Amino acid sequence: MSHRKVKFTLTTFMLILGVIGCFISLVYYIASSPEIDLTAMTISLVDTLQWQQGESQYIQALTLLTFLAIATSCALPRQIAALVAGINLGAVLGAFVATLAAAIGCCITFSVARYLFSDKIKAKYPDKLAKLSAFLGDDTFLKTIVIRLLPLGSNFLTNIVAGVSNVSMKSYVSASFIGFIPQMAIFALAGSGIRLGAQNEMYASAGLFIIALAITAYLYKKHQCTQQALIEKPTASN
Repeated sequence: MSHRKVKFTLTTFMLILGVIGCFISLVYYIASSPEIDLTAMTISLVDTLQWQQGESQYIQALTLLTFLAIATSCALPRQIAALVAGINLGAVLGAFVATLAAAIGCCITFSVARYLFSDKIKAKYPDKLAKLSAFLGDDTFLKTIVIRLLPLGSNFLTNIVAGVSNVSMKSYVSASFIGFIPQMAIFALAGSGIRLGAQNEMYASAGLFIIALAITAYLYKKHQCTQQALIEKPTASN
């Protein structure tokens, strides 16, 4: 390889690293700054853009997907993302774009936590993270779906904690995408102007709770069987 090609390759590599570094710094600054209201910023941006009827819906969807992915990675509540997507893209496309954006944002936050802050956080909370890794290490996919179906706690903090634990990124992000779908669909419908009504919302919430409960019961039964097998194994060998 010639000297010129080596120089060009190194320059390109350094440029890419610089862009990634700037983006990560921006994510960290926005997420940690109390002066920045991501919800208000998102709504303001959508009002400013004022989508035109003549524009391609796919261009709108791609633009909104990019912004919402970055915003959710910086702690924008995914419900707000679904609401905004529903307002601008309609119920079906809005729900899909918002869910995909939340999953991409989840992947970004997870990656930043794992590759930049993992050592510091593990050094500060070694015991708690060890227990969490042990909990999520087995059946990561199903356990993540349960967490996502029950909208408890902060999505942003959950992604950070998962990132610094030893869980599989592929299982966590893919399960998050599936678990996001029901709630994102409800908020996208609301954004598009379709009201489910208080009774239907209650039915939807009850349905999600039952699904989460069924998965939890399955995991508990599987755990009990595993423990029983471990107890019986030494006995059989003797």
